[in-house]
Amino acid sequence: AERGRGGGGGRDNAGRPDRGGFARRRRTPMKPQNIEARRSGRGQRRAERAAKAEAEKKEREEILEVGPEGLSVRDLADKLAINEAEVIKTLFLKGVACSVTQTLDRDLVVMVAEAFETEVLFEEEKKVEDDARKVDEFQSEEDLEFLEARPPVATIMGHVDHGKTSLLDYIRQTRVAKGEAGGITQAIGAYQVEVDMGEEDPRKLTFLDTPGHEAFSAMRARGARVTDVAIVICAADDGVKPQTVEAIRHAQAAEVPIIVAINKIDKEGANVERVKQMLSEQGLLPEEWGGETPMIPVSAHTGQGVPELLENLSLVAEVCELKANPCRPAAGTVIEAFLDKARGPTATMLVQAGTLRVGDAVLAGSMHGRVRALLGDTGEPIEEAGPSTPVQILGLNDVPTAGTTFEVCESDAVARQRASEAAIEEREGRLAEQAGGGSKVTLANLKEDWNSDEGEPAKLNIILKADTSGSVEAIKASLGSLPQTKVVLRFLLAQPGEIMQSDIDLADASGGVVFGFNVSLPEAVIGHATQRGVEVRSYSVIYDLIDEVTSAMEGLLVPVTEKELVGEAEVRAVFGSGSTKIAGCFVNEGKLKKGVMVEVTRGAKTVFEGEISSLRRIKDIVKEVERGLECGLQVSGFNEWKDGDNITAYEMVEKVQTLDGVVEPPKEDDVLA
Repeated sequence: AERGRGGGGGRDNAGRPDRGGFARRRRTPMKPQNIEARRSGRGQRRAERAAKAEAEKKEREEILEVGPEGLSVRDLADKLAINEAEVIKTLFLKGVACSVTQTLDRDLVVMVAEAFETEVLFEEEKKVEDDARKVDEFQSEEDLEFLEARPPVATIMGHVDHGKTSLLDYIRQTRVAKGEAGGITQAIGAYQVEVDMGEEDPRKLTFLDTPGHEAFSAMRARGARVTDVAIVICAADDGVKPQTVEAIRHAQAAEVPIIVAINKIDKEGANVERVKQMLSEQGLLPEEWGGETPMIPVSAHTGQGVPELLENLSLVAEVCELKANPCRPAAGTVIEAFLDKARGPTATMLVQAGTLRVGDAVLAGSMHGRVRALLGDTGEPIEEAGPSTPVQILGLNDVPTAGTTFEVCESDAVARQRASEAAIEEREGRLAEQAGGGSKVTLANLKEDWNSDEGEPAKLNIILKADTSGSVEAIKASLGSLPQTKVVLRFLLAQPGEIMQSDIDLADASGGVVFGFNVSLPEAVIGHATQRGVEVRSYSVIYDLIDEVTSAMEGLLVPVTEKELVGEAEVRAVFGSGSTKIAGCFVNEGKLKKGVMVEVTRGAKTVFEGEISSLRRIKDIVKEVERGLECGLQVSGFNEWKDGDNITAYEMVEKVQTLDGVVEPPKEDDVLA
């Protein structure tokens, strides 16, 4: 018994081992001062927790600034310092159903903000040239005493097929343009050339070649953002076009000097003076007219005017006094990036400050790695790259996003930690977008009669693989600009690289479509897609892809049936009796046809709708009666005719819908299909 009370090793009354001896041990009464101490400790901890919660509590913003894109439910709750459930509850009580992952338009944001007595200000819509504004400064006060002259960076911009790449080919003595799909540039090219300007040493010039097609606006903006001088190409036989104007706006937003090269002066129909006049209407006045913009007539085919163009570029660069610190850790911008089968993730970067060397630990957004190799613009290995040097680097853990700034970190561990933090933010944004399906809740679309049974717009799930990060960016931007009130695009995956079997599996599981741009399609992947019944489309020209996606979106829209007016008539006499009454009518508009539907109205009231079962003209049975003629008709199931009744004849016509909301009759090809 003593052992049971003391060590828990005794036995109970039934002779079983007693395992609860410790529990039955006599406890010593706690002294009053100990009780008070414990109570005081609990109160102190409770006060500390309350103070911590109060410190972490966010303050409600007095004024909300909302852009044209609206705010997500999470962001709105964060700005109002409330729980997401409060936002959803507020909208639900006003008849609007939404989820945490969806985006609210401006009107709904105002509705919620007013409920919590918060003022809302609307931000101006983002303009296309805003993306070209310089947002990163690569110089600090510490760099000032180490600054050295650097080569100028010139970005070549302009409308599609105005000869941008051909002109650069002539300067570099290469033939890039001939190998491009559709004869148009679809990625940014970065090159550095040495030009003999009659000095002791050749002068280095860095060129960025941007696409001219309207789909690549983001690439042109990115080129303008990192440039020192903008060279706007305008064809002498074509004049100023939409992307010419956009290029000018980008350069002006970046606040960089502009040089105009009026190309194709050797072609028939070239008119340099007319082009100068058109450019002056856009705010660019030639130097010979008293303005500040050099306008050089050139020919990429013969080389005429190219030396003068390079001389002007050199003079403008001298005036700008371009300098950078080559001694600091490197920093700059990712111009383009892609996945190479043999070498792995490859990024084209423009070093804008410092010197990038083999072995450096590089951070680019959520990607990081140690530089395994540096390649110049011609593909040769180099050991280091100074300011204004375009270079390809190998060694990153994945393909970075084009336009991301990069920097050299102290160590791999620092780069990895910062990349991990950036990856978490990107992943949360991506998951929110996928969960919401890209959908946006608006007051307007709440009133729409959706095609799907659930009352929501149809969704087109897309898996997009492209050759470069910039191509992915351009395609997503172009597809994102399509109307999505009836069909919402949902990017389950959008990244550079080859189409793989895992992409097919994702499309199969989600009912999506795989789109490839400038990527190869292995036979094994084609066979896997055929086996799974997944549709895979591959393109080499971007506007073909956009047209196909538009068609696919419209293919998800259910045809609508609408009333189409056939004719109108007035009942002037009623003949017969009983169940054989005939309405004697005069056709006022259109015509009446046997078998069409009619609506019988008496005054402002509709008394019957049915089908014309019999139609006579005098004594003859006819199929239709034209305007201005009299006839007799019978309608199935209706016999209560009265003088003065109005008859409206109509047909139910099936029409197809477009993304713009316009309905069109089905085409013959669609009917045959």
